[in-house]
Amino acid sequence: MRHFLLLFLSIALLLNCESESTEMALPLPSRVSWEVISNTAKAKASCLAAFTFYNDSESTISGENWDMFYNQTNRKILDNLSEAASVEQIIGDFYRLQPNENFVIPAKDSLVVRYECAAWLIKESDAPHGLYWNIQLENGAEKQQYVQNYSIKPFSTEAQVSRHRNDKIPMVTATSQYEDNEYLSVLPKDQLTPIIPRPKQMEKGQGEVMLGGDWTIYVPSESIQKEAEHLQSKLQELTGMKLEITKEEAAENSIQLILNQGNASQESYELRVAENVGVQILAFHPKGIFYGIQSLLSLISADAILNKKDNITLAIMTVRDAPRFPYRGMHLDVGRNFHDLQAVKKMIDVMAFYKLNKLHLHLTEDEGWRLEIEDLPELTEVGARRGHTLESTDYLHPSYGSGFDPNDQNSSGIGYYNKADFIEILKYADDRHIEVIPEINVPGHARAAIKAMEKRYRKYMAQGEEAAAVQYLLSDMEDQSEYQSVQDFPDNVVCVCRESLYQFYEKVVDEILEMYEAANVPLKTLHTGGDEVPNGVWTKSPVCDKLMQEKTALKTPVDLSTYFMQRINRILTDRNIATAGWEEVAMKKIQPTDSTYAYIPHPDFTASNVIPYVWQNLSGNQDLGYRLANAGYPVVLCNVTNFYFDLAYNKDPKEPGFYWGGFIDSRKPFEMMPYEIFKSTTEDPLGNEFDLIKNYANMEQLKPEARSNILGIQGELWTETVKKSEMLEYYYLPKLIGLAERAWSDAPEWESIDNQESRENVLNQDWNIMANTIAQEELPRWSYVSGGYNYRIPTPGAILKEGMLYANVSLPGLVIRYTTDGSAPNENSALYQQPVPVSGVIQLKAFDAAGKESRTVEVESLR
Repeated sequence: MRHFLLLFLSIALLLNCESESTEMALPLPSRVSWEVISNTAKAKASCLAAFTFYNDSESTISGENWDMFYNQTNRKILDNLSEAASVEQIIGDFYRLQPNENFVIPAKDSLVVRYECAAWLIKESDAPHGLYWNIQLENGAEKQQYVQNYSIKPFSTEAQVSRHRNDKIPMVTATSQYEDNEYLSVLPKDQLTPIIPRPKQMEKGQGEVMLGGDWTIYVPSESIQKEAEHLQSKLQELTGMKLEITKEEAAENSIQLILNQGNASQESYELRVAENVGVQILAFHPKGIFYGIQSLLSLISADAILNKKDNITLAIMTVRDAPRFPYRGMHLDVGRNFHDLQAVKKMIDVMAFYKLNKLHLHLTEDEGWRLEIEDLPELTEVGARRGHTLESTDYLHPSYGSGFDPNDQNSSGIGYYNKADFIEILKYADDRHIEVIPEINVPGHARAAIKAMEKRYRKYMAQGEEAAAVQYLLSDMEDQSEYQSVQDFPDNVVCVCRESLYQFYEKVVDEILEMYEAANVPLKTLHTGGDEVPNGVWTKSPVCDKLMQEKTALKTPVDLSTYFMQRINRILTDRNIATAGWEEVAMKKIQPTDSTYAYIPHPDFTASNVIPYVWQNLSGNQDLGYRLANAGYPVVLCNVTNFYFDLAYNKDPKEPGFYWGGFIDSRKPFEMMPYEIFKSTTEDPLGNEFDLIKNYANMEQLKPEARSNILGIQGELWTETVKKSEMLEYYYLPKLIGLAERAWSDAPEWESIDNQESRENVLNQDWNIMANTIAQEELPRWSYVSGGYNYRIPTPGAILKEGMLYANVSLPGLVIRYTTDGSAPNENSALYQQPVPVSGVIQLKAFDAAGKESRTVEVESLR
């Protein structure tokens, strides 16, 4: 029997080898590189780029049995400039390079494939990524494998990093950063801000109180037990001390959490640190107690956290505080790239500490559906997976470098929250007084849902169950409309004329409601997206033609947007849910001529509890938020020029992120003025300055009576360029701190200064205090909370003058270290304290007190 088994195995192995031999493919290029040649070569805005394919073997390589797929920041291909291969945009950010009969690389040689695309590419995060070969085997099958040896050539010239010829923002160098930072200076600890966001009133007294491990947390009310446990947990995490929670009042050496019976607002609090009393936090509502706790935690110095001191020194003071805005939000996109439960909870922890209270969770997109809906499993079977496909029938095509394998659990394109995950998020946020606002995006940005429901349709049609097949169908299968979305999708808009769309929406909303009920959390607001619906949709849809014939009020396809919003708003209103959406939900599209469109505040929804989130404050729409507020809409301001956290910190090619709306550093959120938007929007994305008088002369000012319609502000974190959850933290820390300051704290002094130069001078002084506080106190704590964060440390600026090194950094108080031998600095390298004589190649890094470091910058001296 044993001999028979060995014989069987030998035959099987031989057959397997023969099978593999029939699948053998010809050799592939051994290495691939990509580069930007120029963004300024032509008068029109375009980018010349090139792939280089290398052959390190002893044999000639051809292109007859493969093509190469990849993702890249979506740009139209304008021209293929190589006789050996062509590049094409398939859909969205999905591309293919196809070699032809002229693709031949001799042994030990290389081949360059050049092409021209629209606009510009200036960053490493713009480069192709997720490259893989699609190999045609001899047996007619295909297989995919990743390009293993891929590199991006340096961006080192002005032509490579300029956004065409009108770009006014210079290259980022050590010298340019030094010049940008010259107005900043290092401040002593006693000039820093002890609590961020800064309280409404803070009175410092004389003396100190020493908080030690023998203290207790006095909690007389069961209704704030969770808040007390949060305080206990965070104190232990930050200091190592675990204080006992007790109902027995202590005269001193205690933190007393007291619910008052006054008429203060829910979020207000009073914090008292006094001798013979200890610490008292008084509030009308548990929310106020919670925010008072955050302020108390803020008083624990970075030094005490880093050194886990047994006794915490608290200055005697009284703080009376309340927020400026009721809406203080952060948006997180998990549709483009998925970020797991732990990543969301870590963001919630940061939000809670800085007193933000709304998490806008962007759950659905063209490229992903991230929430389990039990009755519609196709939504996650199709919409939560990406892999190699040109049809997107069983899963979606690769996006943002997600790769070819639809079952790769390490891919950023794959994943979703099951019901238990989402309920856990809701509970976790609610315990920290944060409302989770889910977004289910329709009618545009809905490709994942459309493809999922088409799979469901095919399944039931194959079973002969037509009624079930069309029950939740989102597309008109006979629609011949031609359109292209901003992200280059021709098939991402649902058919708003199908009744099945509204059945689908009700089904999804009702299952989400069940999750909120299971979490014992109310669903108050649902964000329906509603943005970027391109011209041309529904124009050749038989289903829509029939609906417009039946409903004579619908004159043209343009009117269908209003019809859709009326239906969606009714569904949500019937369930006592407010309807939120991007600004378009409150805008009416009108057609002044046959070829043009315009938008006005929609008169139909001002009394319908519709909340527009306004991001557009460029391109002549700087006043859009004010126009909607003046029309009666409750508005959340999400200005792209201040609050789009996915925009890169600066123009450095190594600094990841988008930049279509400009560059957003840590200061940009801090300097935004919600009631003075025109003062906040001083230049366009290319660095051209606005004349605040001439450019805004005909724009609509916010009416005094409409100020209350500004609900608040929100930071936006889109994730096209964010694959790993660690990078989320890099993008929002420290940007989120400035957002929190503007959302909670009273208007700063400089907001009311009309003269631009005078306002800038006072703003610079105020930011210097905040920047020092962020560097010296705020950032180090985040190395020790919630497992630690990958926050961003800015690179130093440096300049050489007459053989002397001068260095600074945009967050003063960070430590700068340098080397002169060309090696990267570490924590033991020379400390920069004052100008010092140097020679050779100087490399510098910035470090915070917790040891977190920046990237290396280099400045070369003359020998």
